[in-house]
Amino acid sequence: MSEINIANTCGKSVLSSSELWAALLVFWVPIGVLFFSILAMNHGVMIYTLDDPYIHMKMAKNIWGGHYGINLEEYSAPSSSIVWPFLLAPFSILGDALFYAPLVLNVVFAFLTFLLVLKLLKDAGCQFPVVITCGLFFSINIYGLIFNGMEHSLQVCLTAFVAAGIVRREFLPEIKVSNVLYLAIFMLPLVRYEGLAISLPTLVYMWIKGERRNSLYCAIAILLSLASFSFFLKSLGLDWLPSSVLSKSDIHDLPSLGEHVLEQCRQGGWVIYAVLMFCAFYAGRTSLIWLLLSVTLLHTVFGKSGWYGRYEIYWLIFVALFFLAACSRHLSGARMVSVFSCLPLAFTGLLYITLSTPWASANIYNQQYMMSMIAARLNAPVAVNDLGLVSLATDQYVLDLAGLASYEALQLKRTEKDSLWIGDLMKRHDVKYAFIYDEWFSERPASFIKVAILKLAVPNITSAENSVSLYAVDSASAEKLKVVLSAFRAEYPNRQFELNYLE
Repeated sequence: MSEINIANTCGKSVLSSSELWAALLVFWVPIGVLFFSILAMNHGVMIYTLDDPYIHMKMAKNIWGGHYGINLEEYSAPSSSIVWPFLLAPFSILGDALFYAPLVLNVVFAFLTFLLVLKLLKDAGCQFPVVITCGLFFSINIYGLIFNGMEHSLQVCLTAFVAAGIVRREFLPEIKVSNVLYLAIFMLPLVRYEGLAISLPTLVYMWIKGERRNSLYCAIAILLSLASFSFFLKSLGLDWLPSSVLSKSDIHDLPSLGEHVLEQCRQGGWVIYAVLMFCAFYAGRTSLIWLLLSVTLLHTVFGKSGWYGRYEIYWLIFVALFFLAACSRHLSGARMVSVFSCLPLAFTGLLYITLSTPWASANIYNQQYMMSMIAARLNAPVAVNDLGLVSLATDQYVLDLAGLASYEALQLKRTEKDSLWIGDLMKRHDVKYAFIYDEWFSERPASFIKVAILKLAVPNITSAENSVSLYAVDSASAEKLKVVLSAFRAEYPNRQFELNYLE
């Protein structure tokens, strides 16, 4: 049987040609099925499962043009990732092809993760590594992450690389740690702030293992990079952290921290329990116990879970690689396959997210994408809840009432008891139209005229609400919006949304 070498910085392993073809099939077929299902549901338009990636694309275009923010009139920090918009920025020269850049990058990162897990299993002497890797990918929504268009696939790839490096040191006869591992540790917090939950405990682990100089230098580099970015934001007149991080945080005081931890335990409690049992089994490995417990504790206290299966995946892949290595030492090949091929049954919530990816994309297509086309035809400043697609579709000012791209809105949300402030803020920026969720703003300015409702006609999975209300602030603006909506409804009569006028 012919053999093909797969190599990375951790060493060399060998996959037979049949295993390689099986791996390619297992990796690409689910992606192809999800991709073409999305196109079929969205009339040939590739749309991500969330509106957020389009925020990063707008940021990337402006960064490439020398501005940090969504609107050229002001600075803003709506991205939770430091490096992701900068990584996308060079693709701005490709024009509309920028829309596909996150998809291509995420496929690459997911494929690297697939090869990394496959290689680790092969080096550990595990039989049927392709089947086990496939079970893991379906279990923790790695296929679905590709289509959310955000930085999570890169986060998972870097986390898997770090975990694999530690696993090799603990369970395989490899003591030397490559400098590439330190690069991954350094990059994790820059990809997403919760990467600190991996990087800092890992550096302490490395320190304990004698890698003192490199771990210290890496820790200093991380802290200096994060501090530099915070000072950069402050120099722009913003807060120390990105607005997206501040607006989505549910920790404000000690009671809210307690509620947060309890919710984290509710969602991932059995995984936490499994980590504790793992640590009890390997009670003699003090440094390994420190690493797993500290990573789990930091994620539980400061991390998040949910929001369409993306926040906790980095933690799950980190823990999973240690369990894979441990099980490969104590279970036969058949038992390993039995356990890990059935793993999706333990993560039915995440499996559902993967399988529902085309419908989630259809939500964004039939709500935010349609809103963006209406905003483009309106060609006027508009206030919105969901910023991404609308901001990409128009060069007009977009007022983000959720506060991600408007520091003013974020501060008002924090200080005002009601939502009447949106009227004054719109007047200040000469915005006469608002596309908002009524549920988010129970009190609305008296000048608001509700012109229409855009309602989803497909099951709602990722849109914040089923319906978006379209408002104008005076009669002349309302008439203009009606004209635009009338032409738009005639152009798209058979889409899966309802556009109802209010007389």
